[in-house]
Amino acid sequence: MLSRIANSLFWMGRYLERAQHTARFVKVHYYSSLDAPLMLKKEFVLESILSMTGLSIEYKKGHTELVDVDVSKYVAIDESNPFSIKNCISNARENARGAKGLLSSELWEAINKFYHYVNNFSEKDLENQGVANFTENTVEYCSIVNGYIDNTLLHNDTWALIHLGMHIERAGQITRIISSKVKDLAKIEKQKLGVALETYQCITLLKSAEAFDMSRIHYKCVPNFKNTMEFLILNKEFPRSICYNINEINKSLARLGFAKSADKDSLEFFVGKTAAAINYLTIEEIESSIGEFLKETLDQIYFIGTNTEHNYLSY
Repeated sequence: MLSRIANSLFWMGRYLERAQHTARFVKVHYYSSLDAPLMLKKEFVLESILSMTGLSIEYKKGHTELVDVDVSKYVAIDESNPFSIKNCISNARENARGAKGLLSSELWEAINKFYHYVNNFSEKDLENQGVANFTENTVEYCSIVNGYIDNTLLHNDTWALIHLGMHIERAGQITRIISSKVKDLAKIEKQKLGVALETYQCITLLKSAEAFDMSRIHYKCVPNFKNTMEFLILNKEFPRSICYNINEINKSLARLGFAKSADKDSLEFFVGKTAAAINYLTIEEIESSIGEFLKETLDQIYFIGTNTEHNYLSY
């Protein structure tokens, strides 16, 4: 396979996953802002959205205050924002077009339909229908596309490259989501707003990763900080945990067989070592330094993504 085609498949997976997690985070926080406790101001929620997407600084360059309509537009459909949902889907479709000959017609049609929905969704539509409608449909379209990826493609190198991109991006996005909520929880602790609000934030975090129900089944108790962190970081069986996705990155690299030998300086060795470390980590080891652990983990994930592209997918 040409490096150009492999790169397109890799980034198609990444952009789809980025759009999905941004949309879900915005959707969950939009609904949470409607029934949030009175002491939780709307600005708190808007700042959390910008923090998770890494857009706080860029947004504030063009806006003097946090306004829900402006934040929604900037994150969802603003073409000047390279990380908006609209731009992510446009980039995913462009990468899919570059590798169209390796995709099923059903998958291509689903991506194309998704692209037209997003690009036809205007600022007026956002004002009339609200960001909740847009993000809900975005999450649903992403799920449909993911279904076609898994169920209409041969599980060969094409599929493995898409999944490699998806799991690298998912690991990074989940890490960013957890980091954002850890900062929110730190603000709550500093302001002494109470245990009830901490529980509320843990539930919001779990819902942002579609993890609330499975966490409840797993622990059989009300979410708290410790079991929420353990579930989203260390659970080996939940598809949106950091641990699960690092293991899937390791499997995808092995399936693709980029390197014949994994010496200590290779990317494969680094990924395998990272996977082994998190597989045998306990929540008690990181509970008191979650923020630092998440920062180190995000750096590792970015290193894996950058070096995968540089070593194997550059052209």
